[in-house]
Amino acid sequence: MLRATEIPAWTQLLDTRLLKGRAGEAFVENVFQQSGYRVSRVGRESHVQQLLKEGKAEFLPDFLVWKPVSRAEGPTLHRLFCVEVKYRADVEGFLRRFDGGPLAGVSGQWPDLKVVIVTDHPAPGRSCFQLLDFAQQSPGAPLHTVDLHTASELEISRTAIEENEELVRGVFTMLAAKSLPARADGPPRKPPVKVASFLLAFLASFLV
Repeated sequence: MLRATEIPAWTQLLDTRLLKGRAGEAFVENVFQQSGYRVSRVGRESHVQQLLKEGKAEFLPDFLVWKPVSRAEGPTLHRLFCVEVKYRADVEGFLRRFDGGPLAGVSGQWPDLKVVIVTDHPAPGRSCFQLLDFAQQSPGAPLHTVDLHTASELEISRTAIEENEELVRGVFTMLAAKSLPARADGPPRKPPVKVASFLLAFLASFLV
């Protein structure tokens, strides 16, 4: 088993926020898969995007997700939509400052787009996984999110959310630990072994 002290030195050169964003994508993918969805990266080379997009915007979401809709009879239908994942330490601040950026106007061209915000600093009582659904915003009102598992139409598993929240806190704490100063009574702090192993496996699969 890998020990925390075996984390390669090159990981210190990687941007922490980039790593959190990539890790956030992995956690969101895991949440949807545990909730019964199939998940696929859209990719610019994929023709699948043309099934869900209108117009010629350059924006492409991170994932296409789908799962069968329960029916008593007839051919199988699927619930199908796109997911964009964002990491933000301060969700409320992000919503207050939101000016659209790359997401400006894309809700009209991607009508089934769901934005999932992953945070390691949720407000008290809030989840690490929050849904920003442009279709549910009131015109002229401040943007708001809901906890992902409370969006009833998505049927997200609360157990999956809780399990992945634990990983969010553990992995993101590990990423922050590399910049923590040494304790006065001992050596520099080291991340937990379990979290170190998970992060290394994650890096191997996503940063290639």
